[in-house]
Amino acid sequence: MTADSPSRPHEFDALLRDAEEMPFQGWDFDALRDRWQRGDPDWDLRKILRELLRGASSFLDLGTGGGEFLSSLPYLPKHTVATEGYEPNIPVARRRLGPLGVKVIPVQPDHRIDVPSESMEVVLSRHESFDPTEVARVLRPLGTFVTQQVGGRNYEELHRRFGVPPEPGVNRVDSLAAFASELSSAGLVVVSAKESLFPERFLDVGAVAYFLRAAPWEVPGFSVDRYRPVLQEIHSEISRRGSWELLAHRLLVVARKPGVRPPGT
Repeated sequence: MTADSPSRPHEFDALLRDAEEMPFQGWDFDALRDRWQRGDPDWDLRKILRELLRGASSFLDLGTGGGEFLSSLPYLPKHTVATEGYEPNIPVARRRLGPLGVKVIPVQPDHRIDVPSESMEVVLSRHESFDPTEVARVLRPLGTFVTQQVGGRNYEELHRRFGVPPEPGVNRVDSLAAFASELSSAGLVVVSAKESLFPERFLDVGAVAYFLRAAPWEVPGFSVDRYRPVLQEIHSEISRRGSWELLAHRLLVVARKPGVRPPGT
């Protein structure tokens, strides 16, 4: 007897009910730790940042979410600033990052960054859209921009199954070459460019529904009632195979601003 058989409809309903009732804030998926097997790209972003931040005096994190990733780094320069564009996340990030001495500022609708020109040695954009010319403006000469982005092939099966195209990105993440070219056109020198495809697995349909609630851009207008037949199909597939597997796509570009750093800086 499978979990999706008519005699066990309560399991499907209970998983979806829990997904609708579970609270969510920031960008914290600890509640799904044993239900969503998240993969990793072929690089270690934390290691890259550790090396860059070791001697840096200033650092800007674009799109910090609830500050989860930033607060997990072992070292932060004395002058560290974070931006966030999703209003409910701002108080969450301030509560988490304030004790670390990090200032959290709202991001502007036009992607303008409210920090002085040539004030940052390192800028990070982890899954956050950005204006390359603004990044170039705030970087100091010889400063470094590190960006990890969700690529254009990310979760293609999810979008196919729910019958929605992926939301168009602000940046050119459809290919690594296009993304690197976008940064070069802003005057930054690309030092490294990589991409990675890797599997991720949802172990129950409730985890899928919870994720889609938290990431409404994946399936605009998502609700359990609206997509119940699709969720039932996914539940049946997980019952047969043990998981619902999706292919994740990530891009990584490290770029530097050309120039000569003034003496004594």
